[in-house]
Amino acid sequence: MDAHQRGRVAELDLTPTQAKALEELGEPKTARELAAVLCCEPPNVTYVMDKMEKQGLVVRQPHPTDRRAKQLVLTEEGRALRLELLRRIGADSPLDHLPEEGREELRLHLLRALGR
Repeated sequence: MDAHQRGRVAELDLTPTQAKALEELGEPKTARELAAVLCCEPPNVTYVMDKMEKQGLVVRQPHPTDRRAKQLVLTEEGRALRLELLRRIGADSPLDHLPEEGREELRLHLLRALGR
């Protein structure tokens, strides 16, 4: 699965961290929120977002309820790239050979293993 995902990410000329950030920014998040999801420190997110902002994929906007914070919001180009990334990751999955019931069973086992 990891090799499949890394290959799809590389096809789009993204780093794994940029790809994960794109996946997670379906809804706007602060750098602190994104850092928690990515399991890294906010300064690392700032570095990645600076690069993605220069690429035209994300913008920083004022937070609607916390005037001290900024939200990270995908641009139109960023949303399009996110959709393409998700499409490619889902295409030709190594799990495609499993029947639907098998995939659901695997999902439930993985969620249990994660304590959810």
